[in-house]
Amino acid sequence: MLLQKAVNDELGNLLRPLGCGVDDRGFKCDFEPIKGRWPNEEEVRRLEEKVLALEKGRPQISALGDEDARGDDLLQLLGYLSTYAVNGFKAHLEPGVTPSETRVGAVKILNISAHNPATNISLVRLTGVAFKDEAGLREWLKWFEEASRRDHRVIGQRLGLFSFHEEVGPGLVIYHPKGQIIREELIKFIREVNAKLGYEEVYTPHVFRSTIWRVSGHYYLYRDKMILAKVEGEEYGIKPMNCPGHILVYKSAPRSYKDLPVRLSEFGTVYRWEKRGELYGLLRVRGFTQDDGHAFLREDQVKDEIKAILKEILHVLETFGFKGEDVRMNLSTMPEEHIGTEEMWEKATNALKAAMDELGLPYEIKEGEGAFYGPKIDVHFRDSLGRWWQCSTIQVDFALPERFGLEYVDKDGSKKRPVMIHRAILGSVERFMAIIIEEFAGRLPTWLSPIQARVIPVRSTAREYAVTVAEKLKNAGVRVDVDLSDETPSKKIRKAYDEAIPYLILVGPREAAQGTVTVRARGNKQASSVPLSEFMELLKKEIRERAINQLAIEELLKKA
Repeated sequence: MLLQKAVNDELGNLLRPLGCGVDDRGFKCDFEPIKGRWPNEEEVRRLEEKVLALEKGRPQISALGDEDARGDDLLQLLGYLSTYAVNGFKAHLEPGVTPSETRVGAVKILNISAHNPATNISLVRLTGVAFKDEAGLREWLKWFEEASRRDHRVIGQRLGLFSFHEEVGPGLVIYHPKGQIIREELIKFIREVNAKLGYEEVYTPHVFRSTIWRVSGHYYLYRDKMILAKVEGEEYGIKPMNCPGHILVYKSAPRSYKDLPVRLSEFGTVYRWEKRGELYGLLRVRGFTQDDGHAFLREDQVKDEIKAILKEILHVLETFGFKGEDVRMNLSTMPEEHIGTEEMWEKATNALKAAMDELGLPYEIKEGEGAFYGPKIDVHFRDSLGRWWQCSTIQVDFALPERFGLEYVDKDGSKKRPVMIHRAILGSVERFMAIIIEEFAGRLPTWLSPIQARVIPVRSTAREYAVTVAEKLKNAGVRVDVDLSDETPSKKIRKAYDEAIPYLILVGPREAAQGTVTVRARGNKQASSVPLSEFMELLKKEIRERAINQLAIEELLKKA
């Protein structure tokens, strides 16, 4: 709010303040350009000084409700619905954001960018951070420098993994060949987990008639994020979730108590129309693929199913290095807007509690934060920068089976409703991929790396042997290429490091004569005169075990 006031006082002839919001990255404030230009560096620094001067003067702030925002179409579009008076000036905030009681002693505007909430509207957005003192700002800037070095958007562009294009639309990702390899490796991993849990994979369309979304309740409780269109007089909705399709698979045949559980999985791409200003690389997109799964069970099977899923979630997270105190769980209960009876919700919540209690897993209860159709367990993990992420989720649902009239025939011949469990392990493949890219700063474990090894001949006379080595590695299932360019060996090595390739295989006349290789790994670790067959077996083992560390070079150095 103080930034809005500062802009009004200092640059009121240049920008009209619209409103501000806050998220885990700091503040964002939008302004309508009056003269068609953005503030320059000197003006931005002046704004920071003005904010601190206003803070020192102890500004008078009072809430005015939302009457002002109701009459302004632009504020309505942006969602800046709460109005406050700041020394007589009207400032606007997102609902749920309130003036801080902590006095600001340091502020930094980090970025000026265009914000286009609609095709015909172009705004100026200022983003930044504020702290109670300079020490807090300095500490954060040090953290931010490291976070920027790991930014998946920058790394993704540098390594040629994915891209976004205005011609396609904001928040819609295009994977390049290398990025698609990472994506497919993640999917392959979860396919193995699904098979272990007994899930069978299905495929459902991207578009359903709106009728099904009305039955499920999404049409009424999730409509603001759905893409709807009328075709030949009928309304269709692009799917924001996969569950109705899986329900129809269950419903397509009679079911007996002996058939349950019925477990269905799908790597289904869904679309949710997030606000343009909330889009952020792969972390927040409009189209993404979920490693979705739904189990249809008897009530007496629910607890054991949850326990089995939880164990696999913990196994998957540990594969990427997240374990112990870096993993925590929340149990989210019935929200104000929900479907189903309170009795259904109580049964579902108790099943989730019992599963975590029996596994001895600590958890925190989040009142009113469940999905609209059922309570859920959300699993959070902490990365190397101290950020917490939530990807995995398990939701118990008595309501959708009721709405869709799902049944099975019990032992006594009576018809019963199954219980439905919704679960995702990675959650959004896009989001998880972004987190992993940042966790490893682009230097992914060997099993995930698009190119796992590069063969580099250090003499032109070893070119033929280099090709032979690459062929043998390729036949062993390793993603490998060979650099036959005319660059010097040192430039070839530097290029491979820049491309984040885990293993460099250096060969010269001596290696060709001996049938050996020199193996260089990250951290300038190197092993010479290694029999190719030995290295191949160690590398295959490292990839097969999905190791985080470079086990092959570690084993070779132990023997050196």
